[in-house]
Amino acid sequence: MHITMPMKEKLCLDSGCFTFFGFFVAVVFVFLLPLASIHAATTGLTIQPVKFSYTMTPGQSITDTVTVVNAGTSDAIVYDSVQDFLPTAGTSNIEFVGRASGVTSVIDWITINKPVSFVLPQGASEDITFTITVPRNAEPGSHFGVMFFKAVAANQPKGALQVGTQVGTLVLVTVPGNHLEKGNIVGFSTPSFIQRGPVNFDIKFQNSGTVYFEPKGVITVKNIFGKIVALVPIQGDVVLPTGERDIYITWPTQFLLGPYSAVATIYDGDGNILTTESTTFFALPIWYIVGFIVLFFVLFAIFRFLKTRLNISVSLKK
Repeated sequence: MHITMPMKEKLCLDSGCFTFFGFFVAVVFVFLLPLASIHAATTGLTIQPVKFSYTMTPGQSITDTVTVVNAGTSDAIVYDSVQDFLPTAGTSNIEFVGRASGVTSVIDWITINKPVSFVLPQGASEDITFTITVPRNAEPGSHFGVMFFKAVAANQPKGALQVGTQVGTLVLVTVPGNHLEKGNIVGFSTPSFIQRGPVNFDIKFQNSGTVYFEPKGVITVKNIFGKIVALVPIQGDVVLPTGERDIYITWPTQFLLGPYSAVATIYDGDGNILTTESTTFFALPIWYIVGFIVLFFVLFAIFRFLKTRLNISVSLKK
């Protein structure tokens, strides 16, 4: 008997996604392995939103709601849990960590106001409330956790292989105090030569501060005469402390001609310039030019043909 355990997982932050080991995982639990047949129930969960962000003072409590939907083909038993994580330096990945003795963290601050397990009918959704209470001795800075929701089919017969899926939502809590909001654009690029729009920019942002950061700013595009031709907004996903993330921005233009310069500017939470970087590119619409040349020669050939084949005379009678 051969059992395959899928290992590829994904985590989404807002409009963006990144792959890492530890999230959106298909989990296989083997209780009994009969030598007869194996029944695998089809389960699936979706969750909204995929991220919660809070700034909370020590001693403060907040209650919020997350929606879980049974997108599978049968009723499911849903289990909930909370896990801490830390960012992996130099990447957009995260690493799950165990509970540290004597230290409180998000895993201790979150209370899910729902039984540990409950039945969710096929196609149904459930609004699950949870409460976050920050202890009075919480350290300033960002604290990270995930609320997991795991589903297994409710109608599986005894002795069957139980297959479950697990999804989760990020919980990011910042405690005000002596923390640093800092970061740098370590890479800003676009194709050096293009024939037409749209223009795709790639910004690599590094969070060198002590709190999570959502890059926001603008790309200023100028033509050869120094005139601003576009202000393209930058709206990036969350970048965790010590982490890096590629931010992909598209300028939805079409016809371009000549050299252009672009400057990416990212601002901090107070609206001050945090970091800038520039790049250049050249646009030449070759196919438009080729088409114009071909059309010119076609019209010229038609004119020559008509001139040589037709004898047009004009007479004036008095």
